Formats: sequence, C-alpha cells, structure tokens
Amino acid sequence: MDSNALTALRERLESAATLDDALAGDAAAMLSDGFREPIAPEATKTGLLGSAESAIRVVGHAYPGWALSFDGHASPRDNTKWRCTLRESRGPDDDQIVGIGNANSMRLALLAAVAHIKIMHAAGYG
Repeated sequence: MDSNALTALRERLESAATLDDALAGDAAAMLSDGFREPIAPEATKTGLLGSAESAIRVVGHAYPGWALSFDGHASPRDNTKWRCTLRESRGPDDDQIVGIGNANSMRLALLAAVAHIKIMHAAGYG
C-alpha cells in the first residue's frame, strides 16, 4: 500500500465503531507485506476478526518482539477510546519509529498503530 492508502486506512480504523469484515480485509492486506513468515490472507483476516488477543498474535508475526501498550478507561458506554502504542523496545524513548493509534476498540487502535508505522516506513523512517 502506498502512503495515501495507508493514511486513509488509518483514518478509517480510528473512526470506525467496530472492526467489520471489509475493514478487517483491508487491514489484512496492509499486514500481508510485513510478515517475516507468510500467513494466508484469510487466516490474517480471521485472526483480526477474533479477539483482541488473536489480533495481537497476528500483528506479532509482522512485528515480533515489539512492545505494546494500551491505555483506556473501563466504561459501560460504547464511546470509550483506546490508545495503542507499538514500539521496537521498552527502553528509553529513542525509538525512531513508534506507532500510535486511537480508536473505539483495542483491535482498531492496534491496527491504526500498525498503519502509523507503515506510513512512517513509507516516508523513509526506520
């Protein structure tokens, strides 16, 4: 995906109410070029549509060992925002690339953070 497509996908991920089939398919396509060990696109999409844990496992194929952090508030309301930070290390704040996503669910925030990383790679960072 080029930078414009990644930016549009990130915006969709951050504004979506839920991760639906079409959005999961687009996110799976985004991830397909990042795996060190190839995974079938349908398996990627299925993993993304599963639980937050299964989405983390899918992203772990593309970014093994990267540190994840989530921030949000427990709430009975549907409008709770989650923030995901995905970075190469847990050490000092000197990673050249840090993915950040803010969305309505942990999975959406995680995928928005991945899109942010891919946008930075496309811009020549890392």
